[in-house]
Amino acid sequence: MSRYIGSNDSTYILPAAREWVDRCIVDDGSILSEERLWTLENFRELERHYVQSPDQGSGTLNEKLEAQLATAPAPATRLMAEVVWAVLLFPSNIGIERKRTDIRKVWSWSGSELPDTVPMLDDAVLSGIGSGGPGINNHRWRELVYLVGFGIAIKSRSKEERARVFSDYDAFLDWIETVPIDGVRQFPLMLRYLLFPDRVERMSSDIDRRKVLAAFQGTPRKELRSLSARELDERLLDLRRHLSEQYETEDIDFYEPPLKERWNSDEVETPETRTDGQRAIERVQDGDDENYSVERRLARNVIYFGPPGTGKTYTISKRMSEYTDQPTDVDRADWLLELVGRYRWRSVIAAALSLMPEPVRVHELEQHPLLVAKARERNRTDVRSSIRSDLMTHTSPEDTSIGLKDRREPYVFQRNSDHLWSLAPVDLREEDPEAASLLEEWHRGPGGVSRPVHRYRLVTFHPSYSYEDFVIGLRPTAPSDESSPVGFELVPGTFMQICAAARSNPGKRYALFIDEINRADIARVFGELITLIEPDKRARYGEDGRLISGLEVQLPGTSSEAPRFGVPANLDIYGTMNTADRSIALLDIALRRRFEFEELPPRYADLDLRIEGVHLGRLLQRINDRLEFLLDREHRIGHAYLMKVGSMDDLRRTFAQQIIPLLQEFFFDDWGRVATVLSTDRGRSPFIRGSDLDANALFHTPPEGGEQTRQSFSVTHSSEWTAEDFRAIYESAASEPMPEAEQP
Repeated sequence: MSRYIGSNDSTYILPAAREWVDRCIVDDGSILSEERLWTLENFRELERHYVQSPDQGSGTLNEKLEAQLATAPAPATRLMAEVVWAVLLFPSNIGIERKRTDIRKVWSWSGSELPDTVPMLDDAVLSGIGSGGPGINNHRWRELVYLVGFGIAIKSRSKEERARVFSDYDAFLDWIETVPIDGVRQFPLMLRYLLFPDRVERMSSDIDRRKVLAAFQGTPRKELRSLSARELDERLLDLRRHLSEQYETEDIDFYEPPLKERWNSDEVETPETRTDGQRAIERVQDGDDENYSVERRLARNVIYFGPPGTGKTYTISKRMSEYTDQPTDVDRADWLLELVGRYRWRSVIAAALSLMPEPVRVHELEQHPLLVAKARERNRTDVRSSIRSDLMTHTSPEDTSIGLKDRREPYVFQRNSDHLWSLAPVDLREEDPEAASLLEEWHRGPGGVSRPVHRYRLVTFHPSYSYEDFVIGLRPTAPSDESSPVGFELVPGTFMQICAAARSNPGKRYALFIDEINRADIARVFGELITLIEPDKRARYGEDGRLISGLEVQLPGTSSEAPRFGVPANLDIYGTMNTADRSIALLDIALRRRFEFEELPPRYADLDLRIEGVHLGRLLQRINDRLEFLLDREHRIGHAYLMKVGSMDDLRRTFAQQIIPLLQEFFFDDWGRVATVLSTDRGRSPFIRGSDLDANALFHTPPEGGEQTRQSFSVTHSSEWTAEDFRAIYESAASEPMPEAEQP
């Protein structure tokens, strides 16, 4: 029946699950040692140290978990390592080495290490049954909390009762309903399959169960939501029997062709037709599965706008942490894409060749995982010419069989008489340190990552920034031989690169941050992508890279054989916009419809501080009120300029080096108006000194026509500025009350 799981293999996993039940659930033993770990006493300790001591601070799951278990008894800590093993047994979207590392790490917190060889940590056991989606990482702590409650509930029953519950399908479904649960958890669904694979499909989400039934049987969505777990299993079992007869085999799987194409698409989710955006919203509103809704939420297009110094760059820097995986949380897909993205083609080719035991042809070389990842990172399907060009360019000039004259160091490749390529007999650490570094990181794998992995790109727009820089454009390439002319190839820009990364890893969210987005001609930079970035036009891809829903286009300049391009649904776009540079009213109307705009105004409440009697918030507010009167609200000054002011010297320095030059820019060197903004209640400005220039005094023969006198301005020396001068900007003789400070 559903023991067949397509490209995965359940041969060792299902017996391991049954052995775990017998040794740990029914009995009180251990799956990784010979100890008695799965006891009610140890679960009570985990409840006290973990469940009842939540850590809401910053840090990774493992960092928090280690701190929570710091005072727990060693047996309880080792039990937690096995609880992690149980939670990770089903998911196949977490790498084997990652699973093994996490389990061993938790065990080590007990003061001892697991042996080098542990049967239940073998690759075949940890390979996984099916994807747990992003929820198994994002909400793993909730799964651990659930399993602790699960353990207390089952260990409160007799051994005979445990054996009955975990051997009888109906008894198990009745009992599992009594276990306390917070929200929708995946572990009960995974466990249902591991225990009864002949009656249950390998699905960790009830959403997928309902989608299958909707697609194959046309059952209305409303009716499917009302079905119990038992009813869903029964209907899927009947469907499986029918399909087995139709295809004359029991080796069918809903996540494999030809069945996958019939249900794994939004277009067949229900008999009704709805837009992608409506479907995504309905999933969240229905509360089907909080883990699933994280993956499927609508993409965000947001522009943060405001005057200079209001924290726009700071805001997006905080956002970046949402798209950053700490070393302990990196999965293999993220790691591999980030790894090859930091190295040039030559280094990736050299590292791949060093891992291949025999000389190979170019078409064999391009199938190596490193080069496959590099091609995906650059969103390219045909990389053979680039590989061949780099191979010949970095082959020793002494090899006269290659007609290319322009060779460049390092000379790290060689070709034999059969036109097979291999790494030259050189020390990579000496000749190509980049390739050597890449090779070392490859051998360490995701578990050896020592720095965060970023699932985002940052780019700053400027007036000459173009579509070719952002999306795709022609770049010169080295000739294939001496007689060939310099060629050109289409090279993906920043936007295509981050789209390729997001497409290759649909279970994670990615982001593009665009600083100063309004400084470029946005309509020209985005081109036809202005349509594709709309949230309800986004392309949704499966794990195999196949388009499930949304729009794709053929990019200009690409051949008909080139892959079509779509903007992935798991990519968010954030921009910042300084309104003093260009008003949002001047933005392309089409772009305005596709972005949310969030204003970041000056926050005077953050400047509730006095420096020698000068109230920084009132000072800035009075200056901004004057700027809004003389110019507009978009030319105000942000609170960030004064956030680091801690003394009168700091205040003088900030005015002299930042605020006065900014005012000069705002008024196009009209110093009279700068002086007006900084004037005091005495009608003058102690910061700007004015003097008259008399033509009669300057020239023997004054110029004819025009004004005979002009005013000259200069900035007074900052050492002359007193606290009274600053206070006089906002304090009037009548002591007028200031308006309430503007809130964020």
